Amino acid sequence: MRGSRAYRSAAGICLALPLTLTACGASEDRAGATPETSAPATSDPATAQPTPGGGSFIEASDADRTDADSTAEIAALMLHSWDTTNDRTQTAAAVRAKPLMSEDWAAQQVEPERNAAQGSWLEPAQHQAYSSPSIVPAPGDVSEDVTEDKAIRAYDVSWRWESRDGEKLTATGQRIVTIYLEKHDERWYVVGHQFQDMSQ
Repeated sequence: MRGSRAYRSAAGICLALPLTLTACGASEDRAGATPETSAPATSDPATAQPTPGGGSFIEASDADRTDADSTAEIAALMLHSWDTTNDRTQTAAAVRAKPLMSEDWAAQQVEPERNAAQGSWLEPAQHQAYSSPSIVPAPGDVSEDVTEDKAIRAYDVSWRWESRDGEKLTATGQRIVTIYLEKHDERWYVVGHQFQDMSQ
């Protein structure tokens, strides 16, 4: 009963207030942030942007959608896979993860005007870097099977940056991500996610 109430409460917050909670991944616009510009699209192979993550990023098709753990793990990794040469904001990763999401939650993944992580992206961007995330289960009892068709999974996600020019970057990041899932027609869908940034 506790899990069911917690699931409804937490998932409801994400779904009801997507524009006010950065934790839900829908708003990165912060006071003092400055807009970023993206390169114009081009079909010229010589000037085309590199493949996101240098081809190393995990994809939605890698998830076993009949398994809650696999769906949640792939979603957690995708949400933290950024490429400074292609991505204007952190939400770009959530947009790529839309195939794992319910229709309602996917519709709320809209990139904001500004990047909340612009400060921490400055050094990686200078070296056309992309993130390399890894996950372990988060401590505590947040993860649980609430019902047969509802589940919560929490992960401790950390990442480093891989440069394209050979520079060794010291910038890293860490956060706890909580993934809310529901099963429909034998497939698991992400119906909400929340972030808790951790101090470095």
